Amino acid sequence: MTLLTLALLASVADAGLPVDVVGTYPGDRRMWDGLVSNAEPFSFEGPVVAAVAPHHLIDGFELAGFWKALAHQSPSVVVLLAPDHFQRSTGLATARGVRWQTVYGALDPDEALSAALGLPRGDQLFVGEHAVHVHAPFIRRFLPATRFVPVLLRWEAPREQLEQLAARISSTLPPDTLVVASVDFSHYQPEAWASFHDEASHASVTGGDLEGLFEREVDSPEALFVALRAAQLRGAMRTVRVLHTNSQRRREGLVMDSTSHQYFVTTVGSPAPVESISVTITGDTPPDAGLSFVGPWRWSPGRDAGMPSHPALSSLRGQEDRFFMGPDATLFGVAPGVHLERIVRGQRLVVVGVDLGAPTLPRLEGDCVIALAHRGTVQRDEAARRAASLLQRGAHAVIGRGFGALAPVEFLEGGVWAPSLGPLVGAAGQGVVLGLTCGDGVRVRTVPLRSADGRPRLDQKRLEALRRDKSER
Repeated sequence: MTLLTLALLASVADAGLPVDVVGTYPGDRRMWDGLVSNAEPFSFEGPVVAAVAPHHLIDGFELAGFWKALAHQSPSVVVLLAPDHFQRSTGLATARGVRWQTVYGALDPDEALSAALGLPRGDQLFVGEHAVHVHAPFIRRFLPATRFVPVLLRWEAPREQLEQLAARISSTLPPDTLVVASVDFSHYQPEAWASFHDEASHASVTGGDLEGLFEREVDSPEALFVALRAAQLRGAMRTVRVLHTNSQRRREGLVMDSTSHQYFVTTVGSPAPVESISVTITGDTPPDAGLSFVGPWRWSPGRDAGMPSHPALSSLRGQEDRFFMGPDATLFGVAPGVHLERIVRGQRLVVVGVDLGAPTLPRLEGDCVIALAHRGTVQRDEAARRAASLLQRGAHAVIGRGFGALAPVEFLEGGVWAPSLGPLVGAAGQGVVLGLTCGDGVRVRTVPLRSADGRPRLDQKRLEALRRDKSER
């Protein structure tokens, strides 16, 4: 959109004339009728105070069923919190003179309620913003008498502004107000890796981990924060996930840049947290690479703020630096004898470096214990026996170091033994990055890598082979 267009839109808004927004498939009444009439409504327990839904129309039937179910409680107000994808606002903004044109009629914001939130007016910012216009037809169709308040939230909007908005929603809007965060989750990843990233998002949302939201791989932690905080202020603490989808499942061929969607509802009641810890674990790195253990990988426009800047990682980090972002920690490597601990949502993550050739092996304790097992002079058969002993001594996963070529992950009694994840940087060959989730048991996902020059890249051929194998089972 050109600066001239924006200036004209601003002048229209200043003149008090409505700014028309035309969304996806604006004249296709047959398509929209097919979605709303054939969608199965979701089933919720208790009145919903806040909800989370995606803005990706590939989930058209799911979105229709979600809104159909929400409409059963007839809220008098819907507040839709959406990311400012184009980063045109200064923080937060609302609309007063915008008219969303849908096949079911125009959806207009409630000017009085929008003004009551005390946010800057930014009508022109909503033009082209799909995070709002994707939902407009469903709101207009299922909730035609409901007062509508749209809000855009910029990435890294000041935290105090988010807290103030949640407080205003809670204190100034009617008690039956429904707050919906329009949020997509993992972006630009193969499905397996997106699902791994979603493990940590799931845990943070259901656990009310508001600060942790800003460390997850989501397109608007700000919208999630405000929705969940406003619900908390109204005594609604129970958040559950009611559906988990991925754009890959709508495609026949491999999608290297899938988008994941998670649907949540928050109701009055005690929290129902999903207790889990998610850790990314890479293959071998040279001792001089400067890569070890990193807490949550928090992306920012500065790109490398506090994150490892090894040049070989640039080929893997990808668009918007999302490959490592999302899990609770990333483990590149730790030396023998190193013992690290981190508290994650009240649980203990423990990472230890172990020399498999040491006379005695340590006893380990924690909610998620990862032993990075250095081979030293130990032979493979003996290494496997010692790895099994580490699992019996409290480890949930034992990850080999110095065993050379990539080897299959093994599931032993007590946990996971991964003899070798192959190289990450500094060497050619095949490798994998492993996503480990400790919770109700231990769950593992792997993404294949290849390197011909010491720079790891996603191995598309192996990903395609894995997908074909999965589909043929």
